[in-house]
Amino acid sequence: MDRFELEEEVKAIVARITKTPSSRLTLDTDLRADLNVDSLQGLQIVAAIEKRLEIKVPDEDIDMYTTVRTIIETIQRVQADATIHKVRIQSS
Repeated sequence: MDRFELEEEVKAIVARITKTPSSRLTLDTDLRADLNVDSLQGLQIVAAIEKRLEIKVPDEDIDMYTTVRTIIETIQRVQADATIHKVRIQSS
C-alpha cells in the first residue's frame, strides 16, 4: 500500500468512526480539536487501523495519534519496524 492509499484508508476509518465526511479530512485535521474525538473513539480508530492493516500499534504510540498525518507516520514507522524485525529473524 503506497502513501496515497494509506492516507485514503486512514481517512475512511476516521470518517466512519467520527461520522465526518472524508472530504473534510486533511493531513492536518486534528482529531481532538477539529473532530472532538474522545478517548473511546481514539481507541476505536486504533483498533480499526490495526485490524484493517494487520499491524499492532504499541500502546505508547497511541497518544501520537493527534492528526491524520501523525497516524500515517506512526503506521509507516510500525510497518518499517516490523519489516526490520522480520529481516533479522530470517537472517538468523
